[in-house]
Amino acid sequence: MKIIKNIIKELKYWPTKLAIISFLVLLTISSFLTYRIYKIEYSKELLQVKEETSDVKNQLESMINNSLNVVKIIAFITEKNLDETDFESISKSLLEKNKYIDATQIVKDHTIYKTFPLKGNESTIGYNINADSLNKKILFEAIKQEKVFFEGPIKLIQGGEGIIGRQPIFKNNKFWGFAAVIVRTDNFLKTINLNNSGSSTLFDYQIVQKNNVLNEAKFFKNNTDFSTGIINKSYLPSGNWYLYVKLKEPQYLNKAIEFFISSILLSLIISIYLRKLSQEPIKLEALIKKKTSDLEKANKQLQTRAKELGEANKELEHFAYIISHDLQEPLRMITSFLTQIEKKYNDVLDEKGKKYIFFAVDGAKRMKKIILDILEFSRAGKYIDEKESIDLNDIMKEIKGFYENEYPNGKFNYENLPTIVSYRSPIFQIFHNLVSNAFKYSKENLNPEINIKVVNQSKKDITFAVQDNGIGIEKEYLEKIFVLFQRLQSNEEIKGSGIGLAIVKKIVESLNGTIWVESEKDFGSTFYFKIPK
Repeated sequence: MKIIKNIIKELKYWPTKLAIISFLVLLTISSFLTYRIYKIEYSKELLQVKEETSDVKNQLESMINNSLNVVKIIAFITEKNLDETDFESISKSLLEKNKYIDATQIVKDHTIYKTFPLKGNESTIGYNINADSLNKKILFEAIKQEKVFFEGPIKLIQGGEGIIGRQPIFKNNKFWGFAAVIVRTDNFLKTINLNNSGSSTLFDYQIVQKNNVLNEAKFFKNNTDFSTGIINKSYLPSGNWYLYVKLKEPQYLNKAIEFFISSILLSLIISIYLRKLSQEPIKLEALIKKKTSDLEKANKQLQTRAKELGEANKELEHFAYIISHDLQEPLRMITSFLTQIEKKYNDVLDEKGKKYIFFAVDGAKRMKKIILDILEFSRAGKYIDEKESIDLNDIMKEIKGFYENEYPNGKFNYENLPTIVSYRSPIFQIFHNLVSNAFKYSKENLNPEINIKVVNQSKKDITFAVQDNGIGIEKEYLEKIFVLFQRLQSNEEIKGSGIGLAIVKKIVESLNGTIWVESEKDFGSTFYFKIPK
């Protein structure tokens, strides 16, 4: 009786009530989260199986499509009555290009009368493919649909197993026979990077004919049950197969159980901890004060780090300026002395010596240009002047004047551009560098044409497009061109250090904008950049 009274008394004690309520609430939340984890992990593993199915299916379809091309070529030469003269030579060429195809055949009516290579396949000549009752149905479907039909895996007359693709041949609108390709099972599996067991580290696989079931003829020698677990089934119409992929060791249930057990323990610990906290308000208040003090210290440390970072940036800028300035002096000396040597010993030097001096001087000049570009890049995005109202049409007129003499046949078009409020110098540099880049990478036999226009604007920002008809950029390099010293052209006639677009990107981003490019090789490029108005 006394024990019961103590239990009732404890239950009436409010910290205990808080602990029980907390535990029940946390347990409810944990149950919901466990269910969500169960669903998410199941979906992730199912997606993993689907992706693997897609990869294997793509490999299969690639092999089948190549086989389709081969069998259609054999059918074509037969329809054109070229099989007597060209079958062997064309088949040899096709098999050399498609290593996984073992043989080609021509079937007249339902009897095999030509095969390549003949060696090893002699037993197929004269064989009636209509002898098997199952074959009759498959052949009937192929003739009816007038398209290639794959059969397999089946035992081959010449020995072993493989798949056969047959294309019906019609002459004068009447069925004449078939063109066929044979792919042995071993070669077929090599093509899709699988072994005879149809098993990898993570997955089990199986391929069966559409009209068959999993316990009938199949490609892989495994007894995996594809009716349970995380599986994906996909139909390959070109081969009339079903592809099954199953995850070997799904973990979604284990992860959900592990989380649920952990969450129960955590809920219990939290409930006990809450009860203890509710009994010690003074300690809790002290803890809050301590955490507040720690946060204040952390904020001060962050402020200190920010200040140190700012000072470090200033030192780096100063260092870049000093290095750039000090490196130019020895380059000037090298260029000057080499030039003097060339003048003084011009009569003594042969053509090779003069060429060496020219290369050395040219290299020094290019090094100086790189140093100046580095200095310019370090300064980009830092402005000391005030924002002003800028008529972009005036900017375009100024830029156009730079290129009228160098590219007299070039076209430089711009619409009636708006007036924006920004920093004049960086805005000028953005357009100047993009236009310079467009002229520089124009096609040799085509007059350059550059169009500048506004493609979108809102109350807060405006988007410009700089379009050219130049050599274009391959898709894989669209991001790379904005990296320092990245030049996609090795042509020495195109001058530059590969820093212009990096400077443009840095300036645009310093104005809280973004820049990107759309291009296609040999079809020009369009650079877009969006900046605040």
